[in-house]
Amino acid sequence: MNAVFRTLVGNDLRLFFSDKRAMIATIFIPIMLASFFAMIFGGGGSGKKAAITVLVADNDQSPVSQKIIAGLKTDESFKVSAASEAQAREAVGKGKVSVALVISKDFGTQSASALFNPAAPRPKLTFLYDPAHNADLQMARGLMTQQVMQVVSQEAFGGAGDAGGGMSAPCEMESEAMVAKSANEPTDASGGKAGATHVFIGMGVQGLLFFAIDFAIGMVRDRRLGLWKRLRAAPLSRLLILGSRWISSSIIGLVVLSAVLTFGALFYEIRINGSVIGFVLLAVASSLMVAAFGMLIAALGRTEGQCRAFAVPAVLTMSFLGGAWIPTFMMPAWIQPVSLILPTRWAVDGFDLVTWRGLGLVEVLPSLGIVLGFAVAFAGFALARFRWED
Repeated sequence: MNAVFRTLVGNDLRLFFSDKRAMIATIFIPIMLASFFAMIFGGGGSGKKAAITVLVADNDQSPVSQKIIAGLKTDESFKVSAASEAQAREAVGKGKVSVALVISKDFGTQSASALFNPAAPRPKLTFLYDPAHNADLQMARGLMTQQVMQVVSQEAFGGAGDAGGGMSAPCEMESEAMVAKSANEPTDASGGKAGATHVFIGMGVQGLLFFAIDFAIGMVRDRRLGLWKRLRAAPLSRLLILGSRWISSSIIGLVVLSAVLTFGALFYEIRINGSVIGFVLLAVASSLMVAAFGMLIAALGRTEGQCRAFAVPAVLTMSFLGGAWIPTFMMPAWIQPVSLILPTRWAVDGFDLVTWRGLGLVEVLPSLGIVLGFAVAFAGFALARFRWED
């Protein structure tokens, strides 16, 4: 009995260690996941967060407003650039920057008067922000409050810097979320709907990628069983056989993505506030891309185990770096530009544009074109490399 037990145990261990790729993947996946989260929440590596770009529209152009802006530029956490109010609104609305500041006209004179006279009119500081970056807004507000009180009190006291007592707030600070609004969907000031929409989009894209793994393993299994060899014996072209699989799996992927986003629409009020045509085209393009990715996995893997071994790490990497798990702005500075080489980053960003950002077809065209480009590249490589028999 002991000999049989040792034999069975030894056989399982030999099977595990004989498949080197599967063994490495089993060990590598938890290390990779731990490393990803360690880079964000603390740990080794270069985890320096990218400086927050802040656009400032100075409608006052007074010495006071200029000193406030100069003070903002001294903080290394922010990269301050000048812009008009229209430019600032457009940049935040399209997600190019997370925060912009609008300084109202006559800010310098009105803020000094309001400092000692509660009844005096107060100038406004308006923060335009991307609700997906609410933390950036809070940081900007904190620094701005400090700079305003310091500069205005110094101006009022001739540079003495001693505020004394009896003062009131020198200005009013307002926050305006730059997202699509409708009568039936009020914007959550904390960015709640934007956050929920991003989560469902990210998980929908990741669901497509995991479907691609199953699709690839099924193709390799069919090859092992001789199905592809029998099909090639029939008067059917290589392009027709693989093309039919590509389209059928794309349709299934589109159903998967639609189911995830429909659930989000029913229970989490996710809406297409931008181009419906852009949304549909991007969903089709993403499904084609992921199905082609599945064919690529099948072309590269010789066995089901090998496909799973390198496909799972690839899917997790594409999901994480592409922003499917967490927004890319939360990642270290060096990772953010790297993620631009992944199709998932463009798919997720594109869906963000036409849903909670409420942008049109023109704005989503770059994302659509790049996702389609990856789809064609994956499909072409898979067609060239696919083996019809073991």
